[in-house]
Amino acid sequence: MIAAYISLMRPKHWLKNVFVVAPIAFAGHIADPVLLRAAMLAFGAFCLAASAIYCFNDVYDLQADRNHPRKSKRPVASGAVSVAGALSFAVILAAAGLAISWSVGSHFLTIVLCYLAINVYYTIRGKHMVIGDAFCIAIGFVLRVIGGAYAINVSPTGWIVITTFFLSLFLGFGKRRNEIVVLESESTDHRPVLGEYNLPLLDQIMVATGTISIISYAIYTLDHNVIVKFGTDKLFYTVPFVAYGVFRYIHLLLRSKEGDPTEIVTSDRGLILTSFAWLASFFLLWYYGHR
Repeated sequence: MIAAYISLMRPKHWLKNVFVVAPIAFAGHIADPVLLRAAMLAFGAFCLAASAIYCFNDVYDLQADRNHPRKSKRPVASGAVSVAGALSFAVILAAAGLAISWSVGSHFLTIVLCYLAINVYYTIRGKHMVIGDAFCIAIGFVLRVIGGAYAINVSPTGWIVITTFFLSLFLGFGKRRNEIVVLESESTDHRPVLGEYNLPLLDQIMVATGTISIISYAIYTLDHNVIVKFGTDKLFYTVPFVAYGVFRYIHLLLRSKEGDPTEIVTSDRGLILTSFAWLASFFLLWYYGHR
């Protein structure tokens, strides 16, 4: 029973909340213990809020999940957790997340409330809107970045917000493409909005959003304020890692039948190594820039 509730929280998907702690790294305050504690509390609050949404989503999408080859194994769809149990658990998780958010600050609390609201809307209505469904997902990631910035009292760089938004769109549309390929003629039974999409459209959108993600990140590394903040004008050397990650994801999406970004990032050695290489190169350039 405990294992079923843990599975219901989808802890593997907490990886998405790394965006919450990104601002403290990009602001150059990761060594500050007070701000680091605030960032970790913000991360925990978003994990609990996200898990509350997952519980609500699994109840709302119960019938659709039973028509999906992988989602049918989720706790609610499989019957391991009752509907009442999942909803009660969602309330507890949301309350805990909001309590932590309040301890971080009122502005951060507002962001988490917006995150919960947009995701409830997405579950009930947003996911049935062609194009708009992916935009709801992207807004959720942007709120993570803005919330993480509020938690440590800094303003997020505009280019980072833009990069986050388009990278999230890129991954979101990639997931939609995968659902069409995997479910084929049954895709609309699982998610009716998939009937409004087609592979050529999604391929073009992914090329556009992936390209914008790479370019906006490149511009971020060349921004004068960023150069002054990190004490180096060499951050552009990290751009190839971002480009490789985008291209690698497209390659894996087209080659396999897995399109969930979390599943791909946590299982593909190439993407894992690329992520570590990007982090290492970024912080090495920052470190030597301050010497």
